[in-house]
Amino acid sequence: MQKHRVSPSAYHFRRSKCDGLIQVLNEGLYVMAEYSERTGEVKWQRVVLASQREQIERWLSQQYPAQAKTAD
Repeated sequence: MQKHRVSPSAYHFRRSKCDGLIQVLNEGLYVMAEYSERTGEVKWQRVVLASQREQIERWLSQQYPAQAKTAD
């Protein structure tokens, strides 16, 4: 089985108007996912190969690490 490797450079990442959200856009500028810097959670809105998802999620967590919750 052939592994599909897509570089994160094939995707665009931009901050949305909502605080702490990073949008993942494909080459056609469709929103593929949203990443929350607060929680580190990625919400996928379109179908992407599992290998691509893993690579993008790893890249997002490295570039935009989730903010640690502070205990009061």
